[in-house]
Amino acid sequence: MPPRILAISPLLLSVLLFSTPLFAEGELPAVPRAAEPVHGLELMLRPAVGAAAGTSPVRYQPSPVLRLAGDPGALLQGASPYGAGFIGQAFLGYRFHPLISGGLRAGLRQASTSALSDGSTNLSRSSWDAGFYVRAYPLATTDSLRGHFDPWFSLGIEYLRDTQTFQRAAPTSTGTVNADWKLDHHAIAVPIAVGIDYRVLPLLSIGPSFEYTVASGVTGCVKLGAPGYSSNNYCSDSDPGKQAIKANSYGVWSLGLDLKLTVF
Repeated sequence: MPPRILAISPLLLSVLLFSTPLFAEGELPAVPRAAEPVHGLELMLRPAVGAAAGTSPVRYQPSPVLRLAGDPGALLQGASPYGAGFIGQAFLGYRFHPLISGGLRAGLRQASTSALSDGSTNLSRSSWDAGFYVRAYPLATTDSLRGHFDPWFSLGIEYLRDTQTFQRAAPTSTGTVNADWKLDHHAIAVPIAVGIDYRVLPLLSIGPSFEYTVASGVTGCVKLGAPGYSSNNYCSDSDPGKQAIKANSYGVWSLGLDLKLTVF
């Protein structure tokens, strides 16, 4: 190659490199975008702390038709020994659209207790529930939020069973015995919740939530018995219990931390 051409070649190469477009006309380099709204199978665990009313939802009101033998005790007459306790919930659903999901839910609740002054011992209260939920994500299509934050609110309907047990003296034909008491409350519950999820991984979100459940009493029962004695069971939906046993409605609040996996 002639020397003059060799000298010109680097200059020519530079001009060609800087004048040739790296992308065809109309094409631009890929720009990172916020994460697209998710959809798919929705799995969530919610450990929480919360409480129902401090009184028993099963109450006794004396009537000419039914009078419990002896003193029915403070709990059946409005004492308030219950406080906050642990709540555990699980959800299994499907996110049909970035803005809405729905499915099944279930939960367990334990209450803390304080001593009663009427001689009752070993007092405990627990409940379980199961039903359905619908959850809305109103800002799921907002570009500035959807990459990480996912606020939501939800509504559900479920069956709720609330059980209280304790030991307390009860009179019999041969004297007084330490009887086992069980108060059983059945309700239709409507949980309403709000929360905000933070997406720490494409499939995993975590965030706080608050829930309030309205439990509408359907049936309340009082059962007492002791070893060697026949048991007595009185319910608010059948005679003679419906004359004196009441199933009250009540509310349950809880503050929890949601751990959600969305498989899409």
